[in-house]
Amino acid sequence: MPDVLSRKATKCSILMVLAVSALLAPTLPVGAQEIDEAKSLKVKAAYLYNFAKFIEWPDGAFEDEQAPFVVGVLGDDPFGQILDDTVEAKNVAQRSVKIQRLHWNNKADRDKLKNCHILFISASERSRLDKIFAALEECPVLVVSDIHDFARDGGMIGFVLEKGRIAFETSREALEKAKLKASSRLLKLARIVEPSKRSR
Repeated sequence: MPDVLSRKATKCSILMVLAVSALLAPTLPVGAQEIDEAKSLKVKAAYLYNFAKFIEWPDGAFEDEQAPFVVGVLGDDPFGQILDDTVEAKNVAQRSVKIQRLHWNNKADRDKLKNCHILFISASERSRLDKIFAALEECPVLVVSDIHDFARDGGMIGFVLEKGRIAFETSREALEKAKLKASSRLLKLARIVEPSKRSR
């Protein structure tokens, strides 16, 4: 029975994200209207929370059984209260969710990057992606962004606009380097991309 309930919960989680994403479906041809920014951010925030349910972190990614699940936002925070509201009173594998806003120019913040389980990299950090990836090399941190070609340039999951909806690309190679295992259910929803020569 628990397995059945788990499968139902997983299916519901995926359907929830898809349902939210459907809010962005245009009623006019793509390009004829702008997607509402608030709706876009709500979808991305929902995805960030739900990614946590379909990724397996290696042993040692958490200090102890009581350690929270940490979602970091590096750089200019596009979400504001939206991300906090999305994870409020929610858990990941029975762990509370903690949001951290981090800035690269702050050394203490840079030291905290490796303690994140999911790290959203803001577009403001585009010029220093190589430094960020180097700092997180082989660390079990799921790095996500909406920077153009993010998954091709060394990231793990990149948000893209596809036919008026928020979708995402993922790099299996980047996930494997970080020793993160993505659920087959998650991979079915993603567009799998190969990393560019620059990111190899």
